[in-house]
Amino acid sequence: MDEKNNKCIPIIPSYLKFSPAYNYINSNKIKLPTKLNANDSSDMLKVSEDGLKLVYVGAHLDLRFTFVGSIRANYHVPPEVGLFYYEINVIDKGTRGIIGLGFCEPNIRLGGMPGWDYRSYGYHGDDGQKFASSGKGSSYGPTFTTGDTIGVGINFYNNTMFFTKNGIHLGTAFTDVDSNVLYPVIGMRSLRECVVVNFGQKSFMFDIDQYAQKVINEISDNEQKKTST
Repeated sequence: MDEKNNKCIPIIPSYLKFSPAYNYINSNKIKLPTKLNANDSSDMLKVSEDGLKLVYVGAHLDLRFTFVGSIRANYHVPPEVGLFYYEINVIDKGTRGIIGLGFCEPNIRLGGMPGWDYRSYGYHGDDGQKFASSGKGSSYGPTFTTGDTIGVGINFYNNTMFFTKNGIHLGTAFTDVDSNVLYPVIGMRSLRECVVVNFGQKSFMFDIDQYAQKVINEISDNEQKKTST
């Protein structure tokens, strides 16, 4: 990874004002993902100059068989932030709509979809299934296609992960998420697929601020209960 050489203006999404690490983020002592990393990407994908638009341009034998390509963000998510969330807007589902997003470790191969490899987690648009450290998925949410906005959040307070569709929380996808070095990851597998990613440079469709406040309130309530017993 080239985190040391990847300089960019820090983005501090509003929901992170609830983070115990806010002061460190604000002083740039903690780096957050801000864009996709063209130097940590499959050759099957093309990323825009600003690192926010992604297009599948990969090799294919025919419309039924194409190669998977994935890309990671420029920084991993520091667990100290407590909560992290990002969204993608599907500009074009392409020929098959095989688009996935999630989080993965830095050593995960870029020739697989999010969730296929060990310590990789993903939600896929073509079948609505979730994947965790396995090429075999399980039922989770609806499929998604052109025009949809899909989000993914990781809650380090309780080690869970969730996804959203068009501003609606789809429920907890994974529990016992086991890693301290997770990067946002996006995968694609068919011609013309195109997404734009939002790491907080603009408003999210899902009300992550309200969600973050709820998480902090629950933590505070639990701590008060412990001290009163």
